[in-house]
Amino acid sequence: MQSVSTAQEIAVEPKGFRLRVKAESLEILVDDVAYFHLPVRSSVGIERGEADRDLPVLSAEAGQSEGRRFFTWTTRSNLWEKKVYRLDLYPQAFAYRVTVSGRGRLGKIEYFSGAEANEVPEAGYEVGRYLEPHPGGGPLSLPQYRSVLQPGRVGLGYLVPTLLAFPFTLSAPGHPWLALGLAPRPGEYDLDHFATGPQTSAGSGRIVFSTDFLGYKQVDGEYQLPAIVGTTGPDEYASLEAHAEWLYDFGGCRRRDWSDSPRWWYGPLFCGWSEQATFPGPMADAATQANYTVMSQRLDELGLEPTAIIIDAKWQRTNGEGLPDPEKWPDLRGFVEAQHARGRRVLLWFKAWNTEGLPAEECINLWGQPLGTDPNSAAYRQRVREMMATLLGEGEGCCNCDGFKVDFANVMPLGRDLSGTTSSYGIELLKQWFELFYNAAKAVKPDCLVNNSCAHPYFAEVTDQARLHDYAGSLRAAWEVMSFRQRLFRAALPGVLIDTDGVISSHRETMDYLRRAPQLGVPDLYRLTQAGNPPLAAEDWAEIREVWRKYSAGLDSA
Repeated sequence: MQSVSTAQEIAVEPKGFRLRVKAESLEILVDDVAYFHLPVRSSVGIERGEADRDLPVLSAEAGQSEGRRFFTWTTRSNLWEKKVYRLDLYPQAFAYRVTVSGRGRLGKIEYFSGAEANEVPEAGYEVGRYLEPHPGGGPLSLPQYRSVLQPGRVGLGYLVPTLLAFPFTLSAPGHPWLALGLAPRPGEYDLDHFATGPQTSAGSGRIVFSTDFLGYKQVDGEYQLPAIVGTTGPDEYASLEAHAEWLYDFGGCRRRDWSDSPRWWYGPLFCGWSEQATFPGPMADAATQANYTVMSQRLDELGLEPTAIIIDAKWQRTNGEGLPDPEKWPDLRGFVEAQHARGRRVLLWFKAWNTEGLPAEECINLWGQPLGTDPNSAAYRQRVREMMATLLGEGEGCCNCDGFKVDFANVMPLGRDLSGTTSSYGIELLKQWFELFYNAAKAVKPDCLVNNSCAHPYFAEVTDQARLHDYAGSLRAAWEVMSFRQRLFRAALPGVLIDTDGVISSHRETMDYLRRAPQLGVPDLYRLTQAGNPPLAAEDWAEIREVWRKYSAGLDSA
């Protein structure tokens, strides 16, 4: 090990940027501009405890392991018997890690917060803006570019989750982007967000990064916090893609190849949700066998040949039980077989986490009130296995359906004081729910399709097809909104099949999106009788048929 003195600087050069490592700080240079100069110390809080404050002493050393250089800084604090900060250098990235020794339930973590506002007087930044890669709904659907004086947060939104990273750049155009992102180890994603913003200390002139374990992670001995990983790229999406690549190569996420997916997964698709609005009564009441039979006939009349039809909300008797409503669907198996005879598969919309019809012991609870299904409950796990056998199985009394469109994955139990079978929380609990759902489905029908909106490498292994999610037609920005989401999926899950989802807007925007959707992924049609205002005319349907024909022909000739 080599000692690092206060005056000494050691330059290291991963791809795309350069680091200067000092006794109390690290400086990140991109194109010879110091994007960040960061204190090496971080605050590791205990839930409902006092603030974490390092002791003044901080010993710094440099070394080499597995062909990579690393630096460590060692100290202790008022909360932890020992704190070790470590910087590892990779060919395309750096990873900053914090390890604490002691005991306590983790609370808020503030990376690069420093011990005091002035202990590293030169600390600061030159970046001027960043992208918040967290697509929302309505007016927040557009890409959110923020100044560094605005706080940002990546949480569980429409893309659930997206990459936990923020790409930064200088305020002037044409400069590279530096992404700083959170990288937990597999099994350690017990959090629900990653945030950034200016440090609140008066005159600090710094940016901090934070998350919060909300007391769900108990430390008893030594614990390594999620790493902060730095990657660069010529644009914001390239820097995010480099972050995802690090997660696959070094972060424990499992890379997946979707190139051998069944042909029918590539669509085109028809989803009946918006078409349900054309029938009398509430949309959820319109998810009936009679109405979907009408939709199927309408597809035939229009000469449209989707590879799958999606039965949307609410075909179930109760969302929690996930079995057909016998009044709405007296013969789901008969409908499915009729679609199979037409060359179409049948997918079922599924509302994740919903507890309707379930006992409390199968749920995550808050003060005894069910908030979401518990993927670690033995009773719920058995229920899901039996449900999959009924919905996907081919035997007597089974429905022989072909997969699921999983919705509302972000509407999960969040916040403090939740109780369930385990203490898992946030993204980790979400992964456990998808592992249960996905593996149970595949055990019954290996080529079934599971469609979801997960845009993070940790979820590649439970994602067959990624959905761009809902669009508010009144926004009149469909292409910008859906292109933004598609680029986030492409960065996180390279090669994944993308369901372009439906756009119901003005006649101009609806047709423009249907025309260009194959550029983004799998075409998906939501309306058959009135796909905009005014309704689509015969020439519009002719154009849609031609778009689908060219799309399908391109796939079939490849």
